[in-house]
Amino acid sequence: MTRRIQSPLSDAEKQEVWGDFADQAEASFDEVERRWGDSPAYAESARRVARYGKAEWQRINADGAVINTRIAELMDAGVGPDSEDAMDVAEAQRLHVSRWFYPMDHEFHVAKSVLYVQDPRFREGLEESTRPGAAGWLQLAIKANACRAGWAPRTAE
Repeated sequence: MTRRIQSPLSDAEKQEVWGDFADQAEASFDEVERRWGDSPAYAESARRVARYGKAEWQRINADGAVINTRIAELMDAGVGPDSEDAMDVAEAQRLHVSRWFYPMDHEFHVAKSVLYVQDPRFREGLEESTRPGAAGWLQLAIKANACRAGWAPRTAE
């Protein structure tokens, strides 16, 4: 079976715009397809990523870095994850994913935030680009933002 998520970048461009991730990209893409390959979000992400060249990835990375810097700044300032500023950065992250990869509603964002806390790879990736503790802080900010938008958990969390 041919993996549906493909990038038009050369190996050198992948290394330039993805950094260390370029070395594990193929294995990561295979895992993503195994886990979520039948989902509409995966299909949309595969369609979009197939079009992204170096300039788009540089923009994706720059936009993501702004979000991650803001998370670290808020945490360093002692801002709680249920504050307006924290909810705003959670919303910026949700919109970033929606813009570049797949539509992400608040319920999906809350569900995905579990990976930041429970999957060591997600936690490490996030906390390397922000600061220790960011995974839990961001998960709470995502939940607060979703509640602000009218989302309510289906079960006690």
